Amino acid sequence: MSEDSSATVQDKVKVPFPDAAYATRSMTRLASARLPGAGLGTLVNAVSWAGRVQATAEPAPFTQVQAVVVAGSCEGGFSAGGEESDAVGQLLDRLADRAGVPLQRVETEAGLAAENGPVLTDDEYDEAITLGRQIADGHIDSGADALVLIGSGPGTTAAAVAVTAHMTRTPVVDLSPRLQVPGGLIDDNVWMRRVAATRDAFARADGPARKARATLTQFGGRALATMTGFIVAAGLRRTPVLFDGPVAAAAALAARDFSLGAPKWCYAPDRSPHPVVEKVAGQVGMANPIGPGLDIGEGCAVLHILPRLQETLRLASELPYPEGD
Repeated sequence: MSEDSSATVQDKVKVPFPDAAYATRSMTRLASARLPGAGLGTLVNAVSWAGRVQATAEPAPFTQVQAVVVAGSCEGGFSAGGEESDAVGQLLDRLADRAGVPLQRVETEAGLAAENGPVLTDDEYDEAITLGRQIADGHIDSGADALVLIGSGPGTTAAAVAVTAHMTRTPVVDLSPRLQVPGGLIDDNVWMRRVAATRDAFARADGPARKARATLTQFGGRALATMTGFIVAAGLRRTPVLFDGPVAAAAALAARDFSLGAPKWCYAPDRSPHPVVEKVAGQVGMANPIGPGLDIGEGCAVLHILPRLQETLRLASELPYPEGD
C-alpha cells in the first residue's frame, strides 16, 4: 500500500487535483487536426477529461482497467422491494467480458436499519474506509491505470439517496424517482416505504453534521463507506474512477469531504438519469458524458460505454495533425 493512502483513517487528506490545463491543451490539439469535417462531436468530452487525468495533451487509451463491484445490503425500509435481480449481475459479467475488463466482487456485511439507529459504529466505519483504500491500492499497485466502481445490493440505492439528500440539503423526494421494478412496473408502495424510512432516519438522527463520517455512520453503511475509501485512495494515486449509478455517485460526494480533489478523478462516461447522479455530477463539477444515458442496472452503462471511450481516445490519437504536433 502506498504511503499516501495508508490504512490509518484520516478524515482529511490532500488529494491532488487533475491538471485542468491539459484539458485545454488536448482540445486545442484536436482543433488543429486536418479534417474535412467538424471533428469528434460530443466525444471531445472524453478526450478533454482523459487529457486532464492523464496529464497530457495527447491522451491515449487506458492500458489496464479494473472493475470492482462492492455489494452490500441494508435492513429496514431502505431494502423495501427485496433482492436485486440476478439478471443484472449476469449482464455485468457479460459486459465486463466484452470490454475485456476483469471484475472483482467484494461482499460487505449487512447494515442495520437506519430508521432505528446508526448503521455503523465508528470502528466499523474506519474498517470499511480502510478496506476500500486497500482494494484500490492493490489494483493500482498491480498496474491498473483506470478503475470502474459499481455498487449493488438491496437498500444501497436508498442509502445513496439518504446520504446525498443529507449532504446536499436536498428533499428526499427530489432524489427519489418513481421506482420501476423488473417487468416495467411502477411500485409506489415500495417507493413510499423507502422514502418514509429515510425521513424516519433523519428524524431519529436529529441533524448530524453533514460530514462523511457522521453521514455514512448514520445512513450510509459498509458498502458506501468502502466505496468512499476506494475513491479517496484512487485520487491520492492519481488514478481515475469511472462509474454510472447513484451508489458510486453518493460515494464520490462523501469522498469530497476527505478532500475536494477526490471526486475530480471520477467520471461517468454514460450517466444514469437517476437524480442522485445528476445532483452529484453538478456538485463536484463532473465532465459531461458521451453516452446515451442508459438505465439498466448500476455498472452496466459504464461497462457498455467503456469500449467506446477507449476507441475515442485511440481515434483522437490517430487523427492527422500538422507536422511536428
